[in-house]
Amino acid sequence: MSHIDSIEREIARLDSQAIDIDDEAALLVYEMETEMQNRPNPFGAPGNPYYSIFVFKPNDSQNVRKRKLAANYEDWYNSANELVHAHLPNRASDFEYEYRHNPNGGLYYDIRFNQNFNRPDDKFKAAVSIRHQLDCQRNILNSIPNAIKVRSMDLLVVISHSLVNSEIDLAYHIFKKDKTHEYCLRVAGILAGIALERHLKTRCESETGSLPESPTLSPLIDALYKANKITLNQKKYLEAIATTRNDCAHATASVDRTMVGEAISNVKKHLEGNL
Repeated sequence: MSHIDSIEREIARLDSQAIDIDDEAALLVYEMETEMQNRPNPFGAPGNPYYSIFVFKPNDSQNVRKRKLAANYEDWYNSANELVHAHLPNRASDFEYEYRHNPNGGLYYDIRFNQNFNRPDDKFKAAVSIRHQLDCQRNILNSIPNAIKVRSMDLLVVISHSLVNSEIDLAYHIFKKDKTHEYCLRVAGILAGIALERHLKTRCESETGSLPESPTLSPLIDALYKANKITLNQKKYLEAIATTRNDCAHATASVDRTMVGEAISNVKKHLEGNL
């Protein structure tokens, strides 16, 4: 199993756990009664020193479930937070904000059901608040695999670009160094084709998300054209390079310096975005 597969499996497990936490929180809110309490009103008018609020009044069984729910959330949060810090550090502060964004706010507070309300039916706001904050954390957590893939894709492009430039530079070196032997001309043309093929493979993977069944020059060119990643004019130039590469690879086909030189030049132009 690959590293990304392991991360995806763990995130799927944590997401399932988060759904269970959300469901249990909503069920507890629905089942728990509320009671009215009178509290001192520091800003009350004379003769009205108290104000009334409603708070949750869990029974013994519900108290046990509350404590277990809070413990399950702490376990979930600590595991999920490690993944966020490791793989999406630029979103870690947002993830932590939903946990405890002030002394009387955030999931740390809400999931213990210490809220108070103006009316008994307002208790259902607790379930909505818990779901909203947990969804924010779940969304950040669930975005980790794609973020990892994008970073890997960026690395793939960097590595590929370096290899392609090395190959096309070598093709040009051979092309310029030996002007008498046909086999050197053919090697230069083949190397130019290999450089272009490597580049187009990387483009297909990064820009279309897949490779054609046979990832050689012509299918790669067709795939990029069908995906509107290259123009018809670019397609024709690339097909001409593919033809030169094939001619260089077959002894029965004739090649000359002009066609190989144009192929190398056009590969370089395409890599630089000028073709």
